[in-house]
Amino acid sequence: MKLRRNIKPISGPFDLTPLLNVVLLLLVFFLLGSTFVIQPGIKVNPPTALTGSGLNGIRYVINVTAQEPPLIFFNNQIIGLAELQAELRQLAARQPGVMVALRADQRVPYGMIMDIMSRALDAGVQVLNATQPAVAP
Repeated sequence: MKLRRNIKPISGPFDLTPLLNVVLLLLVFFLLGSTFVIQPGIKVNPPTALTGSGLNGIRYVINVTAQEPPLIFFNNQIIGLAELQAELRQLAARQPGVMVALRADQRVPYGMIMDIMSRALDAGVQVLNATQPAVAP
């Protein structure tokens, strides 16, 4: 004896809610699991050197752009030479022996770099010239 089936699949709109929940959970998982890289907002192309010195572990950075006149940034804030020296004096008073990285564009005049370095050294701050490593041939 042959039995007949009266079961028919119910067709209706496809429910996207579970799929959307899974996609959003994966998005949140990957966002929270990834590391955030902060890109500096000041475009500077430092000169190359055989032993390039980066900014590893240095908290205070002086950036000098190659505009005319060159713009000086101290911790991402535009500052003049006189104000920079005053800020560096205050920094040296708070943290004796502090080191500051000088990250200047390769087209900045050498006299400007030396002026900034001498003001920093006069304020009692050690200066590190940040360069980028030379590309191997």
